[in-house]
Amino acid sequence: MDTFSRVCRELQSCRGKARAVTLATLAERVGSSRREVEQIIEQQLSDFPWPIVAGATGLYIPTEPDDLNAYIHNLHSRHRRMQLREATVRRKARLAGWPEESGLFQNRPRQQELFT
Repeated sequence: MDTFSRVCRELQSCRGKARAVTLATLAERVGSSRREVEQIIEQQLSDFPWPIVAGATGLYIPTEPDDLNAYIHNLHSRHRRMQLREATVRRKARLAGWPEESGLFQNRPRQQELFT
């Protein structure tokens, strides 16, 4: 049985927040590394037959709409914080003199070229 199938089998028993499992425990149960299990969850999320959410206690299959809604809200908040972080980095890079072309930063001109 491949790792995805073992992860899927183990997660079937993790229905509801009270039965959440950490990545480390899940990895131990399926005989794999934490990183491999994390990659499976990230890269093959759409291959699982049910939604998987993450909370403070670990991963689980939600059994209440509040669990789904809270997780989706958390994803939106994290996405917004990442957008703000990107905007800040871009603004600071421009202020530091990094030239930008079509949304991508380019090599800076040499120092002497800046002042000639």
